[in-house]
Amino acid sequence: MIEVYNVLSNIPFLLLAMILQYILGAGFKPLIITMCCTDWIFVAYFIRTQVMIIRDREYNLASKCLGTSTWTMITKNILPYLISVIMTYIARSIPSYISSEVFLSYLGLGLGAKNASLGKLISKYTAYMNSYPHLFWIPVIILALISISLYIVGQRLSDAADPRTHM
Repeated sequence: MIEVYNVLSNIPFLLLAMILQYILGAGFKPLIITMCCTDWIFVAYFIRTQVMIIRDREYNLASKCLGTSTWTMITKNILPYLISVIMTYIARSIPSYISSEVFLSYLGLGLGAKNASLGKLISKYTAYMNSYPHLFWIPVIILALISISLYIVGQRLSDAADPRTHM
């Protein structure tokens, strides 16, 4: 698994997403498939790293020394903490998914013609940027506000889920 991660992590995410999106075609379902296919390995590596960090904590080592079964350690000591970490990771990665969708739609590889997208708006009005700059800048500002607000929400979830901040 680590070797698969090493190979895939050396390929730029957006390049791999552009190739997959070109092969699958434009549309909502191909976009979701592309995002899942390109990001699952990074999520798996992140979760593996978190499990190894949680596994090596003192209370888990003490439970192991007392004879607690592996299944009990997983369900009682690792999974409850891991769920909050995963939720925080998801909340923090939503702005990057939105930015990736906008970039792919800007290139014409994202959502289909029937779906509205900030990337298609930005792409369409790039030619009119000198004469009508507001047509270009409004979608860009909306994208920035969405990304910043979702990042702040992700940070707040991260702070709320971190047990070290509740001492």
